[in-house]
Amino acid sequence: MTPVGPNQPAGEPITTVVPEPRRRVFRRLTFGGRLAAFAWRWVQRFLFFLSPEPANAWRRLLLRCFGARVDGSAKINPSVRIIHPWNLTLGPGSVVCHNVVLDCQAPITIGAGSRISQFSHLCTATHTYERSDMPIIGLPIKIGDRCWLAADVYVGCGVQIGDGVVVGARASVFRDVKQDTVVVGSPAEVKHIRGPSRDDGIPT
Repeated sequence: MTPVGPNQPAGEPITTVVPEPRRRVFRRLTFGGRLAAFAWRWVQRFLFFLSPEPANAWRRLLLRCFGARVDGSAKINPSVRIIHPWNLTLGPGSVVCHNVVLDCQAPITIGAGSRISQFSHLCTATHTYERSDMPIIGLPIKIGDRCWLAADVYVGCGVQIGDGVVVGARASVFRDVKQDTVVVGSPAEVKHIRGPSRDDGIPT
């Protein structure tokens, strides 16, 4: 029995149109950039990922060798995945927890005393979907001082998060967040206004 589509006359076979496969689109890099990205991919796989968890100094050294600006007191878990580390800045006392993705195709800055919790994803790249070839563009992300991004938070490209902000678990942040606010949900909305933080970095 021949299947019949909604607008197909009975007895005629259905014609399936298969679109041509799209070619993969990558961010354009110079030859030096491509070489650095290739080298970092292998360094990250064998020297960064396999390092013991307490070896923060070793991971900071590796990142600095690839152009990252990392304070000596920053902590970063070995399972963190970083794309283009030369665009990464980690402030004093900042913490990046396990399985975080930092897609630094444009600069990512994480301020002093800020914590990025497990499985969060900071992505600076997006596609120009108005064009048929959908080229990739990058816009920087800035996380202020004394912020806490809870588990599985997504931060989109071009977002600036002010000092003292708390982002609730599994929130998706697509626009700027003013300082000392608590945002939750997808898309993230203001839930609460916090008081000023103490100098020791512990929120009141």
